[in-house]
Amino acid sequence: MRKLLVITGGHRVAMDEFLGCVSHVCTDRGWVWAHTTQPTAQTWLRPEFAGQWDAILLHDLPGLPLKRGVAPTPEGPEPDVARDLVGLLDAGQPLVVLHHAIAAWPGWAGWAEAIGGRFLYAPGRLRGQDLPSSGYRKGRFTISPTAPEHPVCAGVEPFEVDDELYFAPYFADRITPVLEHDAELDGALYQDTFDEVSHGSSTGVTCAGRGQASPLMGWTTVAGTSPVVTLLMGDGPSTFENPMFRRLIGNAIDWVSGSDARETALAKPFTVPLP
Repeated sequence: MRKLLVITGGHRVAMDEFLGCVSHVCTDRGWVWAHTTQPTAQTWLRPEFAGQWDAILLHDLPGLPLKRGVAPTPEGPEPDVARDLVGLLDAGQPLVVLHHAIAAWPGWAGWAEAIGGRFLYAPGRLRGQDLPSSGYRKGRFTISPTAPEHPVCAGVEPFEVDDELYFAPYFADRITPVLEHDAELDGALYQDTFDEVSHGSSTGVTCAGRGQASPLMGWTTVAGTSPVVTLLMGDGPSTFENPMFRRLIGNAIDWVSGSDARETALAKPFTVPLP
């Protein structure tokens, strides 16, 4: 029986529908789960608790206070928090990272390496490059497996969602893609997030001239000796209710918790850089 810890906080979410999705997945598979919120959730993200949960599902956004009309400015993590997180990953704690959790800890480039990329609410620096803020768009599109043989994609057929897409940097050398979307990729279609949050509403700035967005919607990676799955969908109730999304969440939790993923991570560990 799997034991799952779900972490939210730092960004709004349709909580009843999201936790209802988690409950449905766990009930269907005979698992148990618990829910905690940031910042108190960090108590569980320490190396001494590695293995207390078979997997941890992150749908949170620590390190970035958000308020419309105020420029988003990264905060933290404190050195002990970062050391604890790296220790947890070095100890092999499986993670599933969902949707806006790709923006977590924007002041720490190593966390982006740990999960495979970063959504930048404000201009920032990654891998020695100064990058503009990321963008988003909402719409209806189809998500399809690119690695149908992978256990995360088991039984997953192409499915339509009304969700949110990101124009953001992902690290091709750090990830193994498993999902993609079919929406248009032109940067002009993506709203610049820093512009919208800083001004309280959009002034019309887009990601035009920055090339194309990535069609990626999900991947696997390794952080420390921990298996990680990152899934970029998960914006609202209609996605949480989608049977294929629920299957993906269940598959991702099951895979990172299993021996094959653990052995893969142990064979190719990745040292997560501290701030």
